[in-house]
Amino acid sequence: MITKDNLEMILEHNKTYLPKMRKAMDRIYSLGDPLAHVKPLDFIKTYLYEHANVLQFPIQNADYGGLVYYYNGDYYVHINTAQPRIYENFMWAHEFYHFFFDREKLKNPDQNFIMIDHIYDEKERLPNLFASEFLINDFVLERSFQFLETAHTKQSLPEKIMRLISIFQIPYKALVVKLAQNELITINEAKSALDYDYRNRIPYDIDKSFFEPSYTINISGFDELYEKAKGLMYEEDLQSIKKSYDKLYEQVLASVHDQRGTKG
Repeated sequence: MITKDNLEMILEHNKTYLPKMRKAMDRIYSLGDPLAHVKPLDFIKTYLYEHANVLQFPIQNADYGGLVYYYNGDYYVHINTAQPRIYENFMWAHEFYHFFFDREKLKNPDQNFIMIDHIYDEKERLPNLFASEFLINDFVLERSFQFLETAHTKQSLPEKIMRLISIFQIPYKALVVKLAQNELITINEAKSALDYDYRNRIPYDIDKSFFEPSYTINISGFDELYEKAKGLMYEEDLQSIKKSYDKLYEQVLASVHDQRGTKG
């Protein structure tokens, strides 16, 4: 949790890790995929779909955004789609960092479920810093913020930051930290803006779906795994797994319908 009390320390840690992060991003750009520069979030999703088993379904746990784990020779990425889309987008980048840079560590079972009990822990700061650096282009941020400063002079800083959300589609506090980190606003300005109640003050001309969960269900990778398992398992065991999967899918689907207030 980013607060006024730990903001300066977070910025100091980010400053320490930025050189490492720039090298990490250079590794990604060296892959030669144009999406990495033009549409970084699309690049992340495409890359994970191509190289891992991606699972998307909602879990009603405000503290859980996603997970990457390794099992029996395969990597799995789960994204919790019960969180607002701006957080979901950030989590895609966070988990991509683990998948791309911590691949060997993830093969160790002890690394699959790492509990972070300190916001300054490198295991937490690096993926979060990566998400901000990769999803927020420095030039676009500065240009957009300068425009807002001149075009919306009567609006408060938090209101301008809200408009940046519609451009970058990532969490409010991540933008506050990035603006301060790039010295586009002062530390005191960042602290003042940090606790703005943006959820209840969304401008009428900003797409409110950014602040709502998508409740996406995507566990289609099961079909491919099911086909791979044929001939490697007893048919009875295979059908048992299939029935469990079908039951789980129906439960998830029913849960989403309840959350949305829909039927069928």
